Amino acid sequence: MPIEFNAHTHDAQFHSPLEEFELVEMPIEHRVDPLTGQETRLVEQVFPAPETEPDIDEYVTRGEDELCFFCPDMVGDSTPTYPPFVEADRGNVGEATGFPNLFPYAEHSNVVSLTEDHFRRMEEFEPAHFRDGFTCALEFLHDVMAHDDPDYASINMNLLPSAGSSVVHPHMQTIADNHGTNEMRRIRASERSYMDEHGESYWEGLVAEERDGPRHIASTGDVEWIAPFAPTHHWHVSAVTDVTTLPDPTDSVIEELAEGITSVLSYYADQGLNAHNFALRLGDGDGSPMVLDIVGRTPFGEHYVSDAFFFTTIHDERVVDVAPETYASEVSEYF
Repeated sequence: MPIEFNAHTHDAQFHSPLEEFELVEMPIEHRVDPLTGQETRLVEQVFPAPETEPDIDEYVTRGEDELCFFCPDMVGDSTPTYPPFVEADRGNVGEATGFPNLFPYAEHSNVVSLTEDHFRRMEEFEPAHFRDGFTCALEFLHDVMAHDDPDYASINMNLLPSAGSSVVHPHMQTIADNHGTNEMRRIRASERSYMDEHGESYWEGLVAEERDGPRHIASTGDVEWIAPFAPTHHWHVSAVTDVTTLPDPTDSVIEELAEGITSVLSYYADQGLNAHNFALRLGDGDGSPMVLDIVGRTPFGEHYVSDAFFFTTIHDERVVDVAPETYASEVSEYF
């Protein structure tokens, strides 16, 4: 059954000082997410982009090799170790090191330090960094599932303070529990409702609908990269897999996700961005595959302005200023 892409537009009118106080109309497009019904507003020029590339060298080198708990010389002495049900005290895969979050957000809350370097800009990441990081996180999750079998799990990343990170050193965070997040519960319920109503997976239908369209970006193996019709945040890109259970840490899908992430981050960097978030939502059976969402954030710098304002923090309303049909074709050139 075809997936519906619903949108409508309203115009705001005012006499603009930029047009000698002529009456102008500015369109605001409202798009509805086909799965959850969440709305996104497409508003021109809302993203707080700086005119010049921010200089972050002094900030990102502050405390390097001295105060950073995630750097190789300190991570073994300054981070927690796992409880008895996890096979190792800490995880180690390539440059990645995994350990419990000292400030947990969930019953099972894990951190993976991604690099031996104190900091890497987003365009400097290599697929191996994310491959090894995901592998390290999945090894932890396999131990968790054998011990507790929580209903929800995700692997997440913030880079730099404008994306919500309080630690410069690149790292990911895994959360797993029976509560999930508001968005995870909303998506899970919508996936099940769609499956019950249509007898097929929403995500399979979405990939089929988008594969030859303007929002399809690329494929890495069996992973399909798409710019969502109703983006969650700026430059939102989704990676849809066909994996519906917790993958083996060495599954080829991990390499395919890692390759795509580095491609998206290279695109972001060329747009003048230096900060991002992503979340890899683990699957839960038929109709609920593993999906990754990645978004660009306000470039971090001395005078950065947050892109999370009252619409997002209070009203739970999504606001972007570039249509996915515009940036999808640009991102595809980086794959």
